[in-house]
Amino acid sequence: MLTRLGKRGGAGSWQRLMWVLMLPIVLLVAYSAFGQPKGKAKAKEDAKAKDAKAEDDKAGKKGKDAKGKEEEAPPPGDAGAPPATDDDDEPPPRPQTGDGGKMSPLNPEADEFPQGSTDVTPPNYDQLLGDIASLRSRVSALTTTLYASKIRVLVETDGDDARIETFVVTLDGGVVYRAPKRFSAEDEKVIYEHGVAPGHHVLGVEIERSDARGKAYKTYQSSRFSIVVPEKKKLETHFIIEDDSDMAEDFPDDEDGEYDLRVRLRARVIE
Repeated sequence: MLTRLGKRGGAGSWQRLMWVLMLPIVLLVAYSAFGQPKGKAKAKEDAKAKDAKAEDDKAGKKGKDAKGKEEEAPPPGDAGAPPATDDDDEPPPRPQTGDGGKMSPLNPEADEFPQGSTDVTPPNYDQLLGDIASLRSRVSALTTTLYASKIRVLVETDGDDARIETFVVTLDGGVVYRAPKRFSAEDEKVIYEHGVAPGHHVLGVEIERSDARGKAYKTYQSSRFSIVVPEKKKLETHFIIEDDSDMAEDFPDDEDGEYDLRVRLRARVIE
């Protein structure tokens, strides 16, 4: 019986020893079995992430290359235009039309406008005045030839202290005579004689006068007279300008004065 127990005890000890030796191996195998799939899965995930990053980098590079090509490519409407240069002084190309290159008549020519550097010649005023005087003489000669009727204008002034500053004679609204300053005609003067059309006309006179006794006392007159020039006749008109005013003499002393101005016109046929 003891022998059996001894045998059983020895067998049990051996079994326990085997379990003790096998347990680390079993644990190592189990750890390896459970840890290896996780390591492989992590490696696969890392590989996938690396591949995805490579794909993203490749796509970004392609996008940049495509964008650079689009910027370098000319716009659709300028397919045949020459490449742009940095020279700002080069003139732009002439616009093309759809009718075989024919330009619009409204487009200015290249030399139509003067250049800013071109010196502009000042006008010759002496020549212009000479041309105007020549034209007036031609018109006068033509009028005399066309119209046999004529008008003559005489002027006579009366006034010891009156000083004529402005004296203008008009015929039908146009100025035919403008007297110089300090004009005086104590004896009658012929100031205008010219051919006119027969019929009704309007003869006018404008006068500005001052008083020698007081420059502050001035007078202004404008008078118009209707006249009739007979056909193939000469009409003589005679202006008499009178000034008997005492305003500059009396008003400063006793504050009482008077302007006495008269413009008389006499007309008669002489030929």
